[in-house]
Amino acid sequence: MSDTIYIRKDMRGGGYSKRKFTLEEAEAIREEYKEGNTSQNKLAKKYGVSQPIINMIIKKKTYNK
Repeated sequence: MSDTIYIRKDMRGGGYSKRKFTLEEAEAIREEYKEGNTSQNKLAKKYGVSQPIINMIIKKKTYNK
C-alpha cells in the first residue's frame, strides 16, 4: 500500500478517505447552524450533500473527534 492512502485518510474526518468534509469543516457547519440563520436544507444545498448528512453532522453522529 502506498502512503498517499494514509495521508488522504488523515486529511478527511475520522480516517475515511471518501468523506467529503474535514473535521474542521464539519465544525464550521455546526457553528453556522447554531447561529440560527439557516436551515439544514439550505446548508445541504450550500455544501452539495443531503439534508440527512447535515443532520448527522449537527447531531455529532458523524465527523466528531
